[in-house]
Amino acid sequence: MFCKIELIPKKYIDEESTKELVWGFLVSLHSNGQILKDYKFTKEKNYTLYVTLPKQDSLDEKYDSKYVKRNRANLYDAYETVLTPLGRNMEIADYCTCKSRSAMEMVTYTRDIDSVFVCLDCGKSVALYELPLPADKEEDYWIVNSWQDNYSSMDILWMNSLFDRYTGNQRVKHDSVLNKSGIKIAEYMSEKLGYPIYYHLECDYGNSVKAEQVGDKQIHICPKCGKLMKRLDITDNDSIDVCAECRLSYDAH
Repeated sequence: MFCKIELIPKKYIDEESTKELVWGFLVSLHSNGQILKDYKFTKEKNYTLYVTLPKQDSLDEKYDSKYVKRNRANLYDAYETVLTPLGRNMEIADYCTCKSRSAMEMVTYTRDIDSVFVCLDCGKSVALYELPLPADKEEDYWIVNSWQDNYSSMDILWMNSLFDRYTGNQRVKHDSVLNKSGIKIAEYMSEKLGYPIYYHLECDYGNSVKAEQVGDKQIHICPKCGKLMKRLDITDNDSIDVCAECRLSYDAH
């Protein structure tokens, strides 16, 4: 949902102090997955924020991290906020409303602003704040968003640099630094949730990705254990190949 948040002054506060309060609030919301990355801060009649929410209740204070709580309190001390829904942001995906999930996939693409986690029961994105924190000492989901930024940057470099070997390997090889950092997040969350999270691998670089003909389908071979993967149908139009042992996934051929 695309929203406008107008800031109505409660007391005088200078522009630089307002910028500090607003950016602190917006960055902490994004780090906690309560807004997506395409947020804007403008000056109209009053200062105005434009944000995209994963779900209608994403700004509910019950989801706040300690950083959001602190920045919300500081901003609200100086400004009253008026939220106006503007409609659906057509650049984002639908978000999962399943009461329980049997599995998820961790996947992102160039300039993707949605959550990197997809429910494999409904095929929709999963709001970050509904999930366990990505490590014992984490206070929000900054590390997940940072991994997504790194992945997107590598994807852009791959497409803009004549397909060099380094950027290709970072996306394709399961043991690259980029993919190992993502797999670590997926494994930790999977342990906390008690169900599989499959880490998505790209398969468009060179001839390193193997597959085997099974009936009328080309099924991938897992690059880690060397075993034949399993075709998993998510929706009528979307399927992936997964390795139950290594928790890796590919787009289906």
